[in-house]
Amino acid sequence: MRIFLFLLLTSASLSTQADWLPYPAELPVFDYSGQRLQHAWPRLMAGPQLPYPDRHWLQQRLRQYPQIEQRTLTLAAEPHAHPALTAYAAGNPEPLLSALQNVWRLHYQGDFRGAWELGMQLGPSGAVPALYSRLMYATLLVTDPAEKLRLLQEAANQSETLLPLAADDAFARFGLLYARARILELLDTREATASGLLSPTQEALQQLRRQYPHNPLYAATLGGIHAGVVARVGSLIGRLTYGSTAKRAIDAFEQALAQQPALPVIYYEYAKALGQMAADDYHERRLSLLRQCAALTVYSAEEALNRQACVRQLNSLTQDN
Repeated sequence: MRIFLFLLLTSASLSTQADWLPYPAELPVFDYSGQRLQHAWPRLMAGPQLPYPDRHWLQQRLRQYPQIEQRTLTLAAEPHAHPALTAYAAGNPEPLLSALQNVWRLHYQGDFRGAWELGMQLGPSGAVPALYSRLMYATLLVTDPAEKLRLLQEAANQSETLLPLAADDAFARFGLLYARARILELLDTREATASGLLSPTQEALQQLRRQYPHNPLYAATLGGIHAGVVARVGSLIGRLTYGSTAKRAIDAFEQALAQQPALPVIYYEYAKALGQMAADDYHERRLSLLRQCAALTVYSAEEALNRQACVRQLNSLTQDN
């Protein structure tokens, strides 16, 4: 309990440490107020593939993970608990459900700070979307490597603390693995090797991919890990040491692309991975992926930011030639 209260206090202080970068004004604006969120949910969740947080979902989740309910009720008894938690403790789950839905609403509309702050006030149920939003913010908006690394490391530490409450929850597990994968990208080869993160992260992603073969994010993230290894040490050493080859990276991305051909993030990460491994060899394929990405219709701030990244990478490639 003390740990979770510490996380709540820390999350409040972190939001004041530095100004959050805003969602770019030049990108599309999204409105998921009211029933629009639920209507758009299947499309918005093409990557995460999570069920809509309604009463049935909440009941099922709390039965499956009783520690989450215990922690929620304990937090509800705190003097400054969020009203949604106190309402839940009094037998009314609707305010909590509404607040959880709003965390996702804020995220997909581009208010990453709002999603983070609200989610972290809602106990462990809100922490999952809150941490996801913070990870996307760090990945898609923060450009300073030191600040990006700080945010990712804090998110990873918080995920490690919260994961025991729902140790077999696939998306919570993925959140931690995604943070670690992004951390590894920012470390040099010596630091990445010394961190001890590479093999456990890769193995856990492989397990997730086997358990949930239809989730494109798991395959794409694993593909990025393989590509990062090949870029640093080559396919031969990568295969012998970590089981990573260019072919395995490409196969993982092709699987993800076949599963969800409308997600900008897959095109961007695939093109980036090809550039890391052998930019000249894959030049035409990168151009094709980025052009397809630039032509996609986007349905959220997250997708718009990924499409913007594709356009920037495409412009960089075409200007160089």
